[in-house]
Amino acid sequence: MHKPPPLLNPHRTARVIRWAVLMLEWLAALLFADAPANRRRIRQRYGLITFSWAYRLLRAIVTVRAVQLAGLRRRLSPAPRNTAPAGFRRRIRRAPSARVIFGARARKALSARNTLERIRRLIAAFSDIDGFTRRYMLARAVRRLTRLCAIVMLAPPAAAVRSLAAPSLTSADTS
Repeated sequence: MHKPPPLLNPHRTARVIRWAVLMLEWLAALLFADAPANRRRIRQRYGLITFSWAYRLLRAIVTVRAVQLAGLRRRLSPAPRNTAPAGFRRRIRRAPSARVIFGARARKALSARNTLERIRRLIAAFSDIDGFTRRYMLARAVRRLTRLCAIVMLAPPAAAVRSLAAPSLTSADTS
C-alpha cells in the first residue's frame, strides 16, 4: 500500500514551533519585565505584538497534524443537495472557516482572562502539539472535520403569504 508523504516536513514544523515558543516567551518577557523595554526592539517587532499570529499558526499546525494522525485523504463526493422544504434552506456551504474547523473546545482551552495566562496556554499547546491535537481535534478529524448542516428559515411558505395579501370581504354600506 502506498503511504502518502507527510503534509508538513517534521524538521521544518519543529523549527516553526520552536520559533513561535521563543516569540511568545520574548513577548511575555517584554510585557512583564520590571525594566522598560528597548524602543528599537519594539519598533523592530511591532507587527508581531498580537496573539492573532500565534492562534492562526497553532490552528494551522493542529489542523494539519489532526489530518495526519487520522489518516484522512481527500475523497470526491457529489455536490450536496438542498432537500429542505419550501420556505427553508439548508446550509450547504462547502468550505467551513478555519475557526469552525478548529472547534469551540480548542478555542475555549486557549482563552484566558489575563495576558500572562493566555501566553502560558499558547506555549503549552505549542510545546505538546500532538497532545493538544489528540485532546481537541482528533475526534473531529475522524468525523472528517464536518458538522451537521442546519436547516434555516428563509422565508415563510408561499401559501401563507398569499393568504395575507388577499383583502378581507366586506359589504358596502348603502344606506
